[in-house]
Amino acid sequence: MQPLRSRQVHLDFHTSELMPNVGSAFDAKQFQKALKLGHVNSITIFAKCHHSWSYYPTQAGMVHPTLKTDLLGRQIQACHDINVRCPIYVTVGWSANDAEMHPEWCARKQDGTIATVNFDLEATPETPKPIVSWKFLCPSGTYRKLILAQTRELCTAYEVDGLFYDICFGPATCYCETCRAGMAKQGLDLESETAVKAYTRHKWVDFMRACRAVIHERHPEATAFFNGGANLGTPQDVLDQQTHLELEDLPTTWGGYDKFPMRARALRRQGKPYLAMSGKFHTMWGEFGGFKHPDAIRYEAAAMVAYGASCSFGDQLHPSGAMDLDTYRNIGVGYGYVRKIEAYGLGAAPLTNLAMVAGMGPGRATDALAHAEGVASMLLEAQRDFDVVEPGDDLSRFQTVILPGSRFLTVESAAPLSDYVRRGGSLLVLGESALDREADTLLFDIGGEYLGPAQYKEDYLALGPTLGKGLVRSPFLNYAAALRVKPASGRSLAAIHEPHFDRTYGHYCSHQNTPNRLEPADHAGALRKGRIVFLAHALGKMYHEHGARLHRDVFINALDLLYTQPLLRTDMPSAGRATLVTQPRRKRHVVHLLYAPPLKRGRCLVIEDTPPLFDVPVAVRIPETIRAVRLPLTGESLPFRMVEGVLETVVPQVRAHQMLVLEW
Repeated sequence: MQPLRSRQVHLDFHTSELMPNVGSAFDAKQFQKALKLGHVNSITIFAKCHHSWSYYPTQAGMVHPTLKTDLLGRQIQACHDINVRCPIYVTVGWSANDAEMHPEWCARKQDGTIATVNFDLEATPETPKPIVSWKFLCPSGTYRKLILAQTRELCTAYEVDGLFYDICFGPATCYCETCRAGMAKQGLDLESETAVKAYTRHKWVDFMRACRAVIHERHPEATAFFNGGANLGTPQDVLDQQTHLELEDLPTTWGGYDKFPMRARALRRQGKPYLAMSGKFHTMWGEFGGFKHPDAIRYEAAAMVAYGASCSFGDQLHPSGAMDLDTYRNIGVGYGYVRKIEAYGLGAAPLTNLAMVAGMGPGRATDALAHAEGVASMLLEAQRDFDVVEPGDDLSRFQTVILPGSRFLTVESAAPLSDYVRRGGSLLVLGESALDREADTLLFDIGGEYLGPAQYKEDYLALGPTLGKGLVRSPFLNYAAALRVKPASGRSLAAIHEPHFDRTYGHYCSHQNTPNRLEPADHAGALRKGRIVFLAHALGKMYHEHGARLHRDVFINALDLLYTQPLLRTDMPSAGRATLVTQPRRKRHVVHLLYAPPLKRGRCLVIEDTPPLFDVPVAVRIPETIRAVRLPLTGESLPFRMVEGVLETVVPQVRAHQMLVLEW
């Protein structure tokens, strides 16, 4: 496979038939000038867009009716002439004119209606159309043959670096006539949602294999990526068909700046190259004339490198084919910086002895993700660097493993975790992660007796002296009540006070929730037995949904009872992020420090202010004998001292991003 490049642009080109003179202003020199301004070394360019139009002289598909030139071919030539890689984009799941001309190609719900996103099937041509509004198509039958034919056509006509297939794995089930016939042939029960989901997934995997076979017949080193198939919870047979992973996050509007770090840590387990994707826009895809400030692009790009990812920023080409040079000046600020730092992050391995078991899997993704993302946010805000693992992974290098709160383990999958504790590891267990997925029994000896689920919607937590260090000691509100676990052989670290009643029209008090009872309940809010600490509340999911600092502080206090020897320690405000990576071939470790607080404005998170942090303490626990500590961006060497195997130093200033190199 061709290696991924480090500084990519994803050049959207979804262009209506109503747009005149498409591609008429394309100029190879101007195109190349933009790429050079942006320090771009890879750009995804379009063969076929969501409007179904192709931008090259296709025989299999439909050429855009106002296309004035072989835009794709000329872009490929312009890229290769300056050693820029250019994977080719082909839409799959959304293709508007294909859907109108061939309704039999559309994915269908069980009732036979077309599967859509934000699409009014009763709309008239004059009805205002919402953003991101499409019908889904199914990659089966004649439509599948069309995509394969266009893939073969592209691979024959051009020198192909890779293919990017978009909008894959849309509806989890499809009941179109082709799928119905296929399921009937296999003797599947169409009334079984499980069977239909499995068939739909296998259909996509088979489509992926077929596309790759066509590509690699002529271009064995080309990449193939199927967008939508690189998420937490993506089935392994889908991930196996990806040559690399593109993590489409757009942190300004799609889940925030803490989404990517967890995904990067989780998906690096696949051993595939990966890149992170944001946008040059203020909001998201399809925004003509929107601009993100170059300071924000620089910060986002630095964060990508800090988590070991190549970079990709989305742009949208004007229908004329002329590149917007201001866009590439902005991107160039970020990518000019990436050129300075990429050698200190790309290909490096994370170095941490703290892990979270994400607990993702078929049928559990949505709920598990809320728990995991909440825990990840709490860890990131406290600068506790961590890795993401799954049951069955080797846990020997971790001092502490966190189970984030979803119910995903069985007796069999929990056994390695129990063995890990017996061998000296420690376990922080939240909420229902302590329970068997298939039975109402505890999986670990947490020192308590399981009494059952919560009896109320909310409850209150009163902390003991250990867990309550530096926090309020009065009972405080939890927005989702805890499991009921009665202390037995374990030590209680917190008491639960239940409300007098749930809020109903017949029983209510004041504006929101019912006050707590004065006496504690029989069940505990937290237990400790040996190297296991159990927190009865789903603090991760609560933090994800409500963001109460008190819940985060309880979680961190509990973690610190177990996680006593972190490999990386620092002290920054909650918007600070810290990662430690290692590059053994270069005989160095690298600490990446990030600080740029996002601001919520409208529906967007905006990076605007990048205030400096001064005199940031950094401590790294390492076995190597360090000969030098330096800041590669300035060339400055820093004094340091070793205290019981821990290197301690102070970074004079962090502004948006700083790197600290430890050489041995």
